[in-house]
Amino acid sequence: MPDFIRARIAAYTLRDWVAEHYAVPALQLDRAMTLTLVQLEHAASRKTFYGYDVSTAPVSLLEPISRYMDALLGGVSPGEDRERFPKDLVRTHQRVIHEFETLNRLGNKAR
Repeated sequence: MPDFIRARIAAYTLRDWVAEHYAVPALQLDRAMTLTLVQLEHAASRKTFYGYDVSTAPVSLLEPISRYMDALLGGVSPGEDRERFPKDLVRTHQRVIHEFETLNRLGNKAR
């Protein structure tokens, strides 16, 4: 879960970086797409995010995303067609997101 938390923070910050670096209104970068496997994999392997080149983005934004993808993939490449991931990988990623959101809600209720 720590890899996901770092990747999540990095991905949302990278989205802001893309908006600022390319002078794109942040509203054009659908926030709901930020944590999709395709976006994360593209950031990790192709150095693109929302289709924009992020190869010059700070390493502190790209490294956590790469680490999470490495942990999620378990060292196995998703194959040549990176637009499609195995269903079990998608379910695992969705479960991680769900568990994080559940823990986050519980933590907020405790305050």
